Amino acid sequence: MSKYSQERIVQIFDKAVGKKAIASHQIIPQITGQIAFERLGLTAQDVLLDVGTGTGDKAIRAAHICYKVIGIDISKKSLEIASKKALEEKLDNVFFAYGSFKEPCRELDLAQYRITKILAVYSLHHLPDRLKKKTLGTLTQLLHRPGRIVIGDLMFFEDPDRHSHQFDEVGYDGGDTDFPSGVEYLRNCLSDLDAKVRVERIHPLVGIIVADWSP
Repeated sequence: MSKYSQERIVQIFDKAVGKKAIASHQIIPQITGQIAFERLGLTAQDVLLDVGTGTGDKAIRAAHICYKVIGIDISKKSLEIASKKALEEKLDNVFFAYGSFKEPCRELDLAQYRITKILAVYSLHHLPDRLKKKTLGTLTQLLHRPGRIVIGDLMFFEDPDRHSHQFDEVGYDGGDTDFPSGVEYLRNCLSDLDAKVRVERIHPLVGIIVADWSP
């Protein structure tokens, strides 16, 4: 397994810009993103933070529903494309800015937006466990109550070695730049932050986590 490097991940993301992000045979990541988006339960009053927004497809979709949407990403090339898409659709309630899991407020003071929902699809798994726990704590502090965080991502329900022949179809690189956690680790991180947590298994290596906080 490689050592975590945000700089290396940025290089990979930037290189992938302009290409189809998910291969046609990788149906599970597509399904996961769709279900995660649905589990947000967005309303016209919501302010959504899309963490790891990429080229902004989900953020832009949400902007047609929500009061406001903020998308952050570590790939500036991806953010340029996302901003262009929003401009083409004449959306004035979606904003894109540079931000990482470690520094989500790098360009924007996110606390001022009264964020009610947070989405992270196929992005959190790039962090090792210790950084995931810290990141979830940071995101929770940005969340206005009542609030919800939805994670759709690689997470291990079973020993991954039993499913090594399926790594490609779920979008897992085997530990090069991907560092998925066991599902119980993620559940416990959020439960320790006083969230009511429910988990949906999509695949032995992929799932959805919905974490809710009461007022």
